[in-house]
Order: sequence, then structure tokens, then C-alpha cells
Amino acid sequence: MIPDGFQARRAGRRYIVALPQYLEPLAAAELEALPAAAHGRGTICRLATPDGNLLIRKCHRGGLLRLINRDRYLTPRRPIDELRLCREAAARGVPVCRAAGAIVERRAPFWLCWLATEEIEEAIDVGEYLRSLPAAPAPEAAAEKRRIIDAAGRAICTMHDAGLYHADLQAKNILVRRGSSIELFFIDLDKSRICPAGLAEPMRADNLRRLNRSVMKTQPNAIDDLERQRFLAAYRCGNALFGDTAAFITSCKRHAARHSLWWRLFR
Repeated sequence: MIPDGFQARRAGRRYIVALPQYLEPLAAAELEALPAAAHGRGTICRLATPDGNLLIRKCHRGGLLRLINRDRYLTPRRPIDELRLCREAAARGVPVCRAAGAIVERRAPFWLCWLATEEIEEAIDVGEYLRSLPAAPAPEAAAEKRRIIDAAGRAICTMHDAGLYHADLQAKNILVRRGSSIELFFIDLDKSRICPAGLAEPMRADNLRRLNRSVMKTQPNAIDDLERQRFLAAYRCGNALFGDTAAFITSCKRHAARHSLWWRLFR
């Protein structure tokens, strides 16, 4: 089923579902020839259109499953579901990248899938930001870091209050745009879901442990415990979530250590 506000058309073996202004550019795009904009689980390509740049990400599997089936799917639903989820999350006030369209291609008996989103100019992912930090930031950079930590706590709280459980909440899936104000955006909502009544505390804690694990993996010493306390204060907004924050931080760090050990043994 095509999400509201989107249109569909066929282009050879490919089917495109997109916002009306992006339908023709996506149908005409030669995906293999587009310039790379970033690399992660898969290459992200940039497509220039009259209405602005789009970033096109090929859907890839993660975890151990990627070793036997990296990019083939039994149905074309994956990027379509993400289009629909992005629109619902935005309608609930969650700062997400605007989904522009999806491309699916039949490779019998499987499908290849791509998702296109509008590019957010001058934004970098939080992982890249953390890697750019010196060991001892200058006062101005340290002040900006505190503003980003506060903004991240508030933005993730907004996401959870709106009922969005991000299935892969990690540093590379949060974009930050710096300037007179700090803006954050969530990307890659694949397998995420909306809980209409908001997230219960165990789901919130699970998401924050996942985020802390990715930060420790990206740049182990980029965030200290005082900054984690600051983040949780911004996230909680005076609520009593997670009880003793020092104990919660310890549990997050132990979770990251266990996962790191498991990954080294079984990857």
C-alpha cells in the first residue's frame, strides 16, 4: 500500500514510490553512477534534483545474517514501511529526516531496496562529531559540546515521549547541525516502531544503553560520566526515570563491555 502523499511508477525492473516532486528524478537516476556521500553498512549516494539534494541508501542487513544474505529481501516492503514510519514520526513531532521516496528492484526470487531522504545541509553524524573532538577541547568547543549533549537528551526524550522506539539508536544515526542553535535529526528508522502510548521505562533504558554502547565504540573517551549525568538530566527533565542515575550509568557501561566481549568472541 502506497503511503499517503506519495505516488508510484515503474521504470524498467524498478518500482519507485516517492513524493510527487521526486518521482521523475528517482525514476531516471542511474544509482550505480551516483557519487558517494558517505559509507556505513552500505554506501549512501547523493542525487541532485531541482528541489534539493537527496541521499539514497541501499538497504543492507546487519548482524551475523549479513554474512549469508547482505542485501536481498523476500518482499519490497522494507523501504516502504520506513517511508510510512518517517511520516508518522514527523507528525508526532520527532525530528527525523524527511523521507523522499523508495526504489525497489525485482531480482527473482528476491528484491533489492533503496530509501531516499532529503539531505540536511551542513549536518554531520554524532559519531563524526565525537571523532573530531580533541582530547582537551578549548573552552568554546567544550561549551558547544555541552549544548549538544543537552540537545541530544531533549531530542531523544521527545522521540521516546512520542512513542518512537529507534531499533538502531547509535551515534551514526543521529545528525547534528551546529550554529547559533543546535539541531538534531534521527535517521535510519529501519525496523523501528511506534508505541502510541509512549515508551515504557525498560524500552527507554534499552535504547539509551544501545546509544552509550555505540558512543564507547566510536570514541571510547569522548564522553565522561559527568557528561553522561548531564545527558540524563536533560533527558529526564525533572522526572524520576531510571532511579539512581549513577547506577544506571554503571549498568550502561557494563552492558557495553559485555557486548564488546561477545562481539570479539563470536564475530
